[in-house]
Amino acid sequence: MRKAFIETILDYSNNNQSPFLLTGDLGYSVLEPFREKYPNSFINVGIMEQSMMSIAAGISSQNRKVFAYSIANFATFRALEQLRLDIGYHNLDVCVVGVGTGFQYGSAGYSHWAVEDLAIVSGLEKFRIYSPADAVSTKNTVLYFLDNGGPTYIRLGKYTKNLSEIYDCKEFNLHVRLFGKGKTVFLSHGSIAIKILESEFFNTNDHSLLVFDEIPAEFDDLYLKIFQQAESIKVLEDVVYTGSLGSRVTRFMVENKLHKPFKWVGVEGRNIASAGGSEEYLRSRELGLNYLDDLFND
Repeated sequence: MRKAFIETILDYSNNNQSPFLLTGDLGYSVLEPFREKYPNSFINVGIMEQSMMSIAAGISSQNRKVFAYSIANFATFRALEQLRLDIGYHNLDVCVVGVGTGFQYGSAGYSHWAVEDLAIVSGLEKFRIYSPADAVSTKNTVLYFLDNGGPTYIRLGKYTKNLSEIYDCKEFNLHVRLFGKGKTVFLSHGSIAIKILESEFFNTNDHSLLVFDEIPAEFDDLYLKIFQQAESIKVLEDVVYTGSLGSRVTRFMVENKLHKPFKWVGVEGRNIASAGGSEEYLRSRELGLNYLDDLFND
């Protein structure tokens, strides 16, 4: 997905003014092609995420689109005030790119696990939030920012396999894809969404999966019909419950008086342990040892 990100920016820049790309001293083996082709539009700010966001805001105020690239927690928690005041308040064309979603920096420990970034940026309601699930959705979200601008946060995982290689899908809404036609409706986003499609239990006749490459501020009436027809609704995400996709789902269900069997698998932040390990080990530890089996079981 990181490769798709940089390739999309390069392709766009072949026929348009190149955006600025700022990095907090990371992205080696990923960002070099852009740095070499557009050295005057690339800045390695160093390990100064707060300054990087202010610099990005300044450049954007001069009518340039800017990407600010760092590890997800460093780009959000360390620089929250700058995201809120410098970028969001002024509605600037800055896209904050946070890499390493969920438990992908497993062995680095809690300081690097991006399980609360969605919650914190959700509080900045001027930001559009993207959590692409594969390479093709990464390309689409990057292009959408380049065409439309505005305060933006993209959570980038590490998988490149496109979900459409597993099952066919259709566009359900802008940046939302629908897999299957069943009445057990799953909702997910980001790199963990593929786990549902790859599960031995998933079949397109009994199940549907809505993959949200953009996390909506709220659900609109387009979702009402599929929720009304659903026999059950299930959410899977590797972030804390607060400010998550699932929190938006529950609000929508309550507001529309939808009484459906509901299951929601996420991270219980109050009980999270600090010791690291592989991504899948951490998922099984924090989401539940058999979290996929539990999700499919009624």
